[in-house]
Formats: sequence, structure tokens, C-alpha cells
Amino acid sequence: MKTILYYYTATGNSLAIARNLAQGLGDAEISPISAHRFGTFKPEAERVGILFPVYAWGAPKTVEEFAAAIDLSRVEYCFAIASCGGTAAGALPKLRRALRSKGGNLHAGFVVRSPSYVVDTPDKSEAGMIKMVRRLSGPRPGTEAERLPAIIEAVGACAHSKPEHGAFLGSALGNSFHGMASAQFSKLDGGYKVSASCDGCGTCARVCPRENIVVESGKPSWKHDCDFCAACATWCPKGAISHGEGASPAGRHHADIGLRDMLLR
Repeated sequence: MKTILYYYTATGNSLAIARNLAQGLGDAEISPISAHRFGTFKPEAERVGILFPVYAWGAPKTVEEFAAAIDLSRVEYCFAIASCGGTAAGALPKLRRALRSKGGNLHAGFVVRSPSYVVDTPDKSEAGMIKMVRRLSGPRPGTEAERLPAIIEAVGACAHSKPEHGAFLGSALGNSFHGMASAQFSKLDGGYKVSASCDGCGTCARVCPRENIVVESGKPSWKHDCDFCAACATWCPKGAISHGEGASPAGRHHADIGLRDMLLR
């Protein structure tokens, strides 16, 4: 059975999971979600996987657009893996609802704990919300090393199961917070700063999953359509990009993923 694994990644976690999953399943190809977020497309495979990180207890906007674009009418089995630093809350059930609303389905969904590379400096109200959701969401999920063998077995057998999620109250609160946070993400790119060490190489534009960055007069400029994934700051070869609200510093990413793996254009 042919498998296509669609991934979204900023620091390499979901791409690393996709590679290990492809090796375990065999006859699998890997494709970036950002290449399929417009229009409608039908995967040429019997089995499809959707892999993404959790941002503010939900899927990134780019993944939501992908879910609206994909046509699963020829797909026999669809599953998803959400990677997170703490809890995925209700991200996977929400994805299933989105796929079902257009005639598809999510036959299984798994949560994997991955390292977080983002320096988070929330204000006091946000910090209180984060602590509350984490406290109400139950135990943290297992790591990739702990969970992947069982996930490969389940996906290989096309086993059906309910999408994994946090405890009810934590998931409900996380879903509410995600809606508020995602509405603000597109404007947060106004806080990115570029130091004098920038040489205009364009790496930031090439790794941005939303094509939200253009290089003008030798410096990057953001177009206010941001997922706030911080790929630009993470992969800048000069470490020239920073954000006042906290972002991934250059060089902090999954050890098995390099810049060449991340270049989308």
C-alpha cells in the first residue's frame, strides 16, 4: 500500500518523525504541506498521513488550509500525528471534524511529545492560561522514541481509533485559547527584528511555509500572513532574526534535520 506523508515543520520535529515513519512503513513518500494549501488536490496513494506541530493547542493555519484543500475520496486510510511540547489538547479531533465536513475522515490520530526550541516569554495572563491548560490536560504524551514503534504497527495495519487528545476540560480550554491566539499570529511578524549581520541571503524566505517573507533592498520584509512558526529565526545562517515576544534562536532545531532539508523554494 502506497503512503504519502504530508508534513509541516519549522524546527524539524515533524519532518524527522515523517522520515522515521516512512522507513518503518516502506513504500512511502514525504511531501511538505505548504506545497498543497491552495485549491483542491487528490493524493495518489491509498494511505495518507498528516504530521504537524501544535501551536497554542491547535494546528497551524497552514495545516487548516491544507485540510480544506485535500480531497480524500480516493484514500482508504488517513491518519495524523501531532507533535507537541506539552499537550495537543483537541487539535486532532478538530482536524477530524474539518476532514469530515468535506467528505473525508481521520481514521486515527496520535500525539507525540517532541522537544520545544521556542523561547516563550508570555505575559502574566498568557502564563496563567498555559499553566491552567497543562494542569487540566492530564499526563504528557510519550516521546517519539517511546511511541513510534506502536504507531508504525497501527498505521501499517490501517487500524482505526479515535484521535488522541488531552483531558476534556483542558482540551476545551485549549481549543478556545487556540482560536484567540491564531487570530493574532498573522500580525505578530511585525515584531521581527533584523540585525546588521543580515547579508540578504534569502534563507528566511525559502524556509517560510507561508511564503510570507520577501527580501527587499537586501533585507527581509514580512507580509503579515504569519503562522509565527519562527522558521525564519531558527534557520537564519547569521542568527540575524529575533522577535521581542520570543522566537526560536538560530541553530536550535532537531539534531537530525539540516538547512538543506528545510528549503522549500
